[in-house]
Amino acid sequence: MNSILSNNAGQVEGTVISRFKTRLPGKIKAYILGFALLGALAAISCTSGTYPVDIFYEMHYQQSYKSGEPPYLSAPASAVAFYPGPKNTAFNTGEHLFNVNCSMCHGLDAKGTGAVLEKLKTTYGYEPLVTPDLTTLSSAAIGSFLIATERPFGPDSVMPPFGKLLSEEEREAIAAYVGTLPK
Repeated sequence: MNSILSNNAGQVEGTVISRFKTRLPGKIKAYILGFALLGALAAISCTSGTYPVDIFYEMHYQQSYKSGEPPYLSAPASAVAFYPGPKNTAFNTGEHLFNVNCSMCHGLDAKGTGAVLEKLKTTYGYEPLVTPDLTTLSSAAIGSFLIATERPFGPDSVMPPFGKLLSEEEREAIAAYVGTLPK
């Protein structure tokens, strides 16, 4: 009888263990899958930024355009000789410089019909402090606005200062190009 009981106990114990063994690998698989998904989510979220490539529509904000940048640190005049950076010879036309730096607000015709200025007017209620029509201005007036190192029309103006971003030759080329446009 003892052997029968021990046999039955062994069968019951074997049944419980076999059920436990069949459920345990399923739970382990679920845990492993859960941790793997959690790890993959963490790996995906640890990228360098929101977008893999930053796109800037103005040339002077792009990393590939360095000739218009001012030096990062000013060394004492007696310490190191300063040589200006090389000229950009690829796109030195006034038309190209105007299209890259000015046309988004002033439009391709320089009459203040740019998409950004229209968006500022319609969405935010912005009213330009001066006329955005550049064809009514002289080349000297345009040059005086471009040479400014602070907002040329005051802090309430949306026009950025281009004095540090464009060289004297580039500013003159833009002013000369605007002078050739029909009024």
